[in-house]
Order: sequence, then C-alpha cells, then structure tokens
Amino acid sequence: MLRIIRTPRLAELDNLASAFPLVRSKCDGLEKELDAARRHAQGLERELAQAKTKFQKEQAATARTHEERLAAAGRSARLNEHMLDEAQERANRIERLADEKVRDLKAEIDRLKTKLATNPVPNPEGVVARFQNLVGAPIDLTLYVKDLGSGYPQAEMQLVLLCAGCGYTEDKTWQGADRPEYRMEFIDHKFQGGALKRWAQEHAEKCRAVALPALVTA
Repeated sequence: MLRIIRTPRLAELDNLASAFPLVRSKCDGLEKELDAARRHAQGLERELAQAKTKFQKEQAATARTHEERLAAAGRSARLNEHMLDEAQERANRIERLADEKVRDLKAEIDRLKTKLATNPVPNPEGVVARFQNLVGAPIDLTLYVKDLGSGYPQAEMQLVLLCAGCGYTEDKTWQGADRPEYRMEFIDHKFQGGALKRWAQEHAEKCRAVALPALVTA
C-alpha cells in the first residue's frame, strides 16, 4: 500500500488547488465586468458617432442658412440701392419740372404786368385803400355813403372790397352819424375795415388774375 509523504511543496500545491475554484470564480467575474465595460464603451462610441453626425448636419444647415441670409441681405441691399436711385431720379425730375413751372409763372406774371401797364385802370371815387395782386391788378377798398334822409346827419356806410382781376368781393356795413371821425373809425376798425384790409392783403398774395379793362367801372 502506497503512503503519501507530506512535503512543503505538496502542501503548497494542495493549497493552490483548493484556492483554484475561488480564483476561477473571480476571473469569470472580471471577464464579465470586462465584457460589460466593452459593451458600454461601444455604446458610448455609437452615441459619439451619432452626436458627431448630428453636429455636422446642424453645422451644414447653419452654414446654408447663413449663406441664404447673406444672399438675401445682398438682394435687399441691391433692391434698396435701386429704389434709392429711382427716388433720386424722380426727385431730380420733379425739381426740373418745378423749375420750369416757376419760370413759366414768372414769364406769365411779367407778360400780364406788361399787358396791365398798357391798359391802366382808373382810380374810382371813394377808394380808401388799394392793393395789387401778383400781376398788378388792383384790389380796391371803396367806401360808399348813403344818406338815410331822416333829418339828422345819419348815413349808411358800406365798405366794399373788390378784386378787379378775379372779381373777389367782400363788404362791411355800418349805420351812424356821418362824420369824418366815424368814417375813419369804420374804415380802421379791426372787425370792419381792418378785417377787409387783411383779407385784401391775403388775396393779393395769391391772386394772379389780370383785370379786363372792358369790365372795370370808373
């Protein structure tokens, strides 16, 4: 019968053999953890690739949008420049037309003044103020006095504004004692003769109708 002799080396091998299942189990656990880590790394790589692809697409789309905006801005700038050129051209054309119109009006005024000078208008009786319109036609402020025949020096005074060019007319009437100071008060009062003087001045500044001699009453 064989007898096993216990030696230190044999004891060491025996210890190693008894520890082998535990080491094997730890090794299997480490391999599983390694596989899980590899799968996690592969997942991260896929996510990284997807994120990179998405970023590249977004970057390309942003670049296209930027280029489109630049192109739109260029078109808008060219359109604005074209509109400004057209506006400047219209302004220049209007300015030329306005200059021509002013020259024509000045020529017409000079012609009408010359015509008026050859047909002088007589100065009617009772004219207390005279204005001239743009072409020299008279705008007269005439005072008419009518005796009321009441036995007293009472009269009806009428102040008439008449443009001999276009026929524009206004009048004011007052009744009272026929005295020189009352006449002057009526003529200068701001709501009577004074108002007619203001209207005559305003009318003279815009009227350019020439008087027709045949229609002027002395």
